[in-house]
Amino acid sequence: MAVRFPALLPLILAALQPAAVPTEPPPPCPWEMNKVKDIVEVNCTGQDLGAVPVSLPEDTGILLLNANRLLSVSTAAFQTLPEDTGILLLNANRLLFVSTATFQTLPALQVLDLSDNGLQAVLTEALLPSLKELLLSHNALEALPALQGLPALTRLALAHNKLQALAPAAFRAVLQLQDLDLRGNALQTLPEDAFMGLRALKDLDLSDNALKELPRGLLQDLVTLETLCLSGNRLRALPSGFFPEGHLFAYVFLTENPWHCDCDLVYLRSWILGNEGSVYEPERGLGKTKVEVAPEKVLCQSPSEHLQKPIIRFKPNCGHVWDAEEEEEYEYNDEESTPTHPLVASLSPVYPPSSEEPTTAPHTPCESL
Repeated sequence: MAVRFPALLPLILAALQPAAVPTEPPPPCPWEMNKVKDIVEVNCTGQDLGAVPVSLPEDTGILLLNANRLLSVSTAAFQTLPEDTGILLLNANRLLFVSTATFQTLPALQVLDLSDNGLQAVLTEALLPSLKELLLSHNALEALPALQGLPALTRLALAHNKLQALAPAAFRAVLQLQDLDLRGNALQTLPEDAFMGLRALKDLDLSDNALKELPRGLLQDLVTLETLCLSGNRLRALPSGFFPEGHLFAYVFLTENPWHCDCDLVYLRSWILGNEGSVYEPERGLGKTKVEVAPEKVLCQSPSEHLQKPIIRFKPNCGHVWDAEEEEEYEYNDEESTPTHPLVASLSPVYPPSSEEPTTAPHTPCESL
């Protein structure tokens, strides 16, 4: 007669199994000394992380968390980082909402990159006293964040979002701005005082929006503006006096607009003729940034008799004194609509005076990203 031990069978089988080997925690993100900043840089890029790692070096100064699958971030996630962490990259994740209160444990944070996430809202009421660069491009923002609590901000990137309008004095909380990137949104009009108080602004990119007209006093407070990008809009004319009298620009981009060559365009034609060395055309889609000094590339799109004619070649007959003036002489081929000897310049980006190198990738005039 067979003896059965049903209650003992599981225990016997378990005893015969090999001893379980403890699983090792995932390897920490690699780190090295940043050669420019001479601080510890921890690189967690593309690690398929669903949460911020907890075992980070205590002296982390730069934390790269881009290209992971983070759905949210919290204050607790960064409490283990040292207070002097200066650069935090969270771009190319899956974040839909972020509050700056999350980063209050990092009072020395200077660069925060949240681009390419799908963000629908950013709450910026918590104080980040040292933040200089806030990168929010390639998201789904339909409204401009309040921008409170960012007194040191000098660069704000909002390119390729869904902004349709700006409120008057929209940037009054960040008067230290030097670089404002709004390209690739859905802006159709702007209030005259949209940029009120931005006397330190050097670069303003409004390209690739849907702007049909601009108010006369839009640039009145921008006394240090060097680069103005207006390419790729729906502008037919600019109001007389739009460019502040006597202001010298380094780069102005006016191409790819449906300029209507009639008497309303006389002001723009006259301004281009007087500032030919500042009028550029961006070359899109290049790996390196290259722009062309090309006042003759600003073309009439209507009426039909002036189609594709350079604005500076357009002869208005509007009863003005300058109508009878001779045109500037330069070689021009009507069929190709290009100058015989175009001047091409490869640009090195211009930064505010500083003893330090740029903290993130350089931003170049009207770059197409």
